[in-house]
Amino acid sequence: MTPARVRHLLAAEIRLLLGERLTIAILAALLAALCLGAHTGAERVAAERAAIARAAEDEARAVREARAAHVRYAQASDVKVHYWQDPTHAFGYMTQFLTVHAVKPPTPLAVLATGQSDVQPGLMRMSFGFSTVFDDTAYDLGAVGRLRLGAFDLAFVLVALVPLAVIALAGTRLCAEQDSGLLRLIAAQPVAPRRVAGAKFGAAALVLLAALLGGTALALGLFGGLGPPAEGGGTLALLAAALAAYTLFWVAACALAASLWRGAVFALVILVLAWACLTVALPASLSLAVDALAPRPSRIAAIDASREAQERFSLAPEGRRIAAAWLAERAPQAGAALRDAPEIRRLARDAFYDAAVASHREAARLHAEATARWSRRLAPLSPAASLLLALETAAGTDAARHAAFLAAAAEYRRSLRAFFEPRILAQALHPVPVCAGCQARLDFDAYDAVPAFPAPVDGEAPWRQALLCLGGLLASTLLLAAAAFRRFAAWPA
Repeated sequence: MTPARVRHLLAAEIRLLLGERLTIAILAALLAALCLGAHTGAERVAAERAAIARAAEDEARAVREARAAHVRYAQASDVKVHYWQDPTHAFGYMTQFLTVHAVKPPTPLAVLATGQSDVQPGLMRMSFGFSTVFDDTAYDLGAVGRLRLGAFDLAFVLVALVPLAVIALAGTRLCAEQDSGLLRLIAAQPVAPRRVAGAKFGAAALVLLAALLGGTALALGLFGGLGPPAEGGGTLALLAAALAAYTLFWVAACALAASLWRGAVFALVILVLAWACLTVALPASLSLAVDALAPRPSRIAAIDASREAQERFSLAPEGRRIAAAWLAERAPQAGAALRDAPEIRRLARDAFYDAAVASHREAARLHAEATARWSRRLAPLSPAASLLLALETAAGTDAARHAAFLAAAAEYRRSLRAFFEPRILAQALHPVPVCAGCQARLDFDAYDAVPAFPAPVDGEAPWRQALLCLGGLLASTLLLAAAAFRRFAAWPA
């Protein structure tokens, strides 16, 4: 068959496919699902950005109020100002007025996948002492029933629903002709089965790719998921190629099912079972494998250690001994009376508490990193899991980014303590005289010098994961296509 006849046969199959009402219904339903998924993602991203904006306003308001208090307290007054009411003192500001946050901002492609973001915090207010056993509890989960259902986002549509659309559109190609007896008439023509199968499944692939890529781009454009080309453009191109390979993988699966020559019902049953195994059962099994390979450390043991540390310090002799040891280590020249100062006892308590739960926090950090690492290693075993991980990594909602965020938040808390602790000690050892009649200490006004949270950025992870996904999907697609090509060597007897 000449190339011109092949093109003519392919064009005829495309016209035939587009002329079917079922095709239009499937494509319309797919477009609606894509738009709904993009809308869900856009709402989530808007809510996250609004929360970050509110947090930034809270931080700015806290600084404005502290500055106003500094001006007000610089005047003589009969009103006594306790240390916990005094933002002009480093200790009072750190413990009562400090408002800073660790922030995991949405990425340019955050609309693509909800991932871990609905159950793990992307915004945490920094605090000290007994309230910081677990960093990942600083989050309101909302309705548990809704979380159990999962988010209807673009990732769900692309990973779970697109294969069903492919099966509905291409699952009965050639099989329907076999059931109706039309296949015998086709086989009587001077055309090889591979040519006919290539035209039929090639037409289905072209229609599906055009509808899927165009519909996804339209949904992202309508709901603000397409940022400037410089922001994630290369990653988006790789994801588009991976999505095309994922679609072709299922088209090749349809062709392989048709090559068995068992009829339309048998082919659909096989394909639906394959969909259930590859998009539901296998990813769930891989998740269980990750849990087994990266066992979660005991939170009960961490809580017990926390309570034990609180109880030990609350005992008067033990608490005074701990405070004295802490002060002697950092300021040997300090007098014995200073160890009972509120700021010294608080700093000593927090340091003692941090040391008591340090091993549990480290175990939690290692568990988060191990979970992300095993997820990356096992994802290529499932086409659905591989594409989902690529989408989540591009969206910045994957486990690896969250593990890096928690580690950065813990390091940020340490940097805040390193900023305030020397100032508090210096003020306790050498109090600064204030104006006559002034009730506040007026020895701290470095509000703008408080460290800001440095959000960790891994610009290579999204495109690297998308590239790995693309390579795995192409290999799987070629394997299925080669098996189908071999079986289409001859018409059924």
